[in-house]
Amino acid sequence: MQLLIDGLMCEFVPIKVFRAAHGLALEFSVALFEPKDYDGLGRIDRAGSELNDVRRAILDALPERLSINAWLAFLPTLESLFRDKLVEINAQVGLREVEIDFAVAGFGDVCRALLYALLRARAENRPAPSFAQVYADWLNSTLRVSQTIHRYDHHGEAWQIQIITHAYGRVGMLVQEGAQRYYVQDGVYGCPAEGYMAALLTDIAAHISAKSLPTK
Repeated sequence: MQLLIDGLMCEFVPIKVFRAAHGLALEFSVALFEPKDYDGLGRIDRAGSELNDVRRAILDALPERLSINAWLAFLPTLESLFRDKLVEINAQVGLREVEIDFAVAGFGDVCRALLYALLRARAENRPAPSFAQVYADWLNSTLRVSQTIHRYDHHGEAWQIQIITHAYGRVGMLVQEGAQRYYVQDGVYGCPAEGYMAALLTDIAAHISAKSLPTK
């Protein structure tokens, strides 16, 4: 995994590899430093059928052909539909209102980022960027390194640990051992919505990219 931190693309070491390289116990993870409170959180792992219904409704609502400007004008309608569909299945998922708001905001932000990227590419008469790049840029824009520093004693050495998050939650740690810095990927709190949202947005992007009319 690579993520952009402080303007530099950083390679993350999988937690199992990092533990093995440094002789660390299995307890060494994001969960050791910042345990997650699951009380009141929504769950999508038992709502596969309902989520597929949301996906079909969104894809079926996509207009056949629009200009990019028209897509931008249509986007609030698509966001509203996405919200309505999440509310419809919420008896099975149990999302809090703030979680629905966050999901809809991310959905709209990614679609908007794609549309603006397509507009810029056409204005500059150059190939459009891939959706994978647009999505990666958006995800990197949401990345944060916590200002909270956790201390960890490793054979007498004082390590400093900071938790790294992006739009889908905690994804790893910045481990500082003296002057050495390590970026460690830890999926202990991986968000099950991440794969679903990425797939849905990829399908939407493919439709928009293939069906967009020239901008006048």
